[in-house]
Amino acid sequence: MIRLQADQLRALGAPVKGGAQQIEEWLRALLRAGTLRLPDGLVELRGSQPVVTTLGDLKRACEVAVETVKQGLRPLELEHQILLVDGMHTRLLGPPRFRISLSRENLAGSVGRALQVAPMDGLHPLESVDYDLLYAGGHVRCLKPVLQITRGQLTWQMHVKLADGAEQPLPPETPLVLAAGSRLCWEGRSGRLDADCEMRSARGREVRALRAGHLISDRGETISFRPGARLLLDCASLVRLQTGQTGFLELASQVLLETGETVDWGTESAWLGRFMDGVPLILLRRAVVAELRGVVADTCAGVGPTDGDVWRLLLGVHECFLDGSIPFRAGRCPMNRSPQLLLRTLQSFTDTSSLREEMARSFGYTVHSADVRVSPTRFASGPLRDLLRRLATDPNWNSELLSIGHKVPCWTQVGAYYAAGQSQPWEVTREVYFTFVDLHYQQTA
Repeated sequence: MIRLQADQLRALGAPVKGGAQQIEEWLRALLRAGTLRLPDGLVELRGSQPVVTTLGDLKRACEVAVETVKQGLRPLELEHQILLVDGMHTRLLGPPRFRISLSRENLAGSVGRALQVAPMDGLHPLESVDYDLLYAGGHVRCLKPVLQITRGQLTWQMHVKLADGAEQPLPPETPLVLAAGSRLCWEGRSGRLDADCEMRSARGREVRALRAGHLISDRGETISFRPGARLLLDCASLVRLQTGQTGFLELASQVLLETGETVDWGTESAWLGRFMDGVPLILLRRAVVAELRGVVADTCAGVGPTDGDVWRLLLGVHECFLDGSIPFRAGRCPMNRSPQLLLRTLQSFTDTSSLREEMARSFGYTVHSADVRVSPTRFASGPLRDLLRRLATDPNWNSELLSIGHKVPCWTQVGAYYAAGQSQPWEVTREVYFTFVDLHYQQTA
């Protein structure tokens, strides 16, 4: 490891008493070539010996506060030109060689056709290659290896966020009043309450009506329910408790897998509520991997050796929940054997299998309608960040291991897919992709 001290940074042109903008511009110009000229010779930033410094050395070299240094480093950190290591060292990486990313135009098409390869500034092994020819020659392709297939059960928790900001769980058998406009489901039909209605909480997302009431469907139809009817909450609702306190009654859904793992989609968990209550769910989790053949090698100085090495890069992960009753609905087997038959079908998937094609061939299920949403770029947090970190550091999916820091920029596509004549989806999928993945090669300085 090569550590740059404050005097070495000053010799490399560190701006004295400069602002965050000056520090960013200095580092960007310093790292642009991908190499550093030190007294011992030319050093490759992304070579076998890491080139690091510390916030303290940068502070002393620039004679500014640490916060100013951090502000100057942040844009370069988001672009993966520098990397914070163990919260103390700052590794200087320079620009990536080229960048692999996914087009957001891929709402219903093949991910493989949405792969993009883009050259970056500085040295890169593809500087003399026509990028369009990469696709024509089969050098770049997308794979979806299966990571996990298991059964799961959807669980719900209700909690109340009171007007004073306090939150508390809502135990069963709690009397409450749901406000007019609350969205509920009853006997497979959904609508909004036409007036305030007295209810009593039950298990999961279920509430029991204490008196008769009416729902108004999206088409304007009136749906009447009787006292004692068991209704299902569809989303957050305004509520008044028996104590007179008011607040929002919120729902949180999770899927408990047979392995003991709990899948929590956070803000997207409401999508799982579109499944019929009590239906067995099957999780199909797949990695999205870009495979580059004959393009990059560990010691390449150009395009790589003639025989070609295969490099793999993790681009994202798919988590797909399927209705376990699909084989039963298709008339293939009794209901008690339906989830197991679906499991066996999914276990035959290869890295290039298409879920839609296999479901159409095996059970006659196709997508008649869909509801798809694409999120803006954001930082992954909680269980999602842990999952991406675990996969990104697996050498099976990354030929050169990615270093995932505290902030993981990514974007999400969530979709619910329906068969003809069905009001509940047979598939709900969350696709999470890194905003971009930087790829570089190792070369002796």
